Amino acid sequence: MSGIQILIGNHHGIYVPQVFAEQFNWSGISIDDLKTIEEGPEAEYYWEAWSLVISDAFHTDKDGHSWRLYQDGDLFAYCEELMTEEEKENFFGR
Repeated sequence: MSGIQILIGNHHGIYVPQVFAEQFNWSGISIDDLKTIEEGPEAEYYWEAWSLVISDAFHTDKDGHSWRLYQDGDLFAYCEELMTEEEKENFFGR
């Protein structure tokens, strides 16, 4: 299994956060931020809430691996412990 997975394609544009909120149940997300994101990009604090989700959200899979979020157009889930050195270099630039 790769340590990087695309969760949501960038074709969703400004709705990527809203699609994430509707389709995924990750930990580390406040109820207020989730509600704001679910309202869509017209919500006053949509982008601020999304920034907090990107930095704080995590998912622990059935094998105990912790996944985090990264967005660069597409929304990715990544697990550093499952990533190869080449993936880390390409993904993080290190």
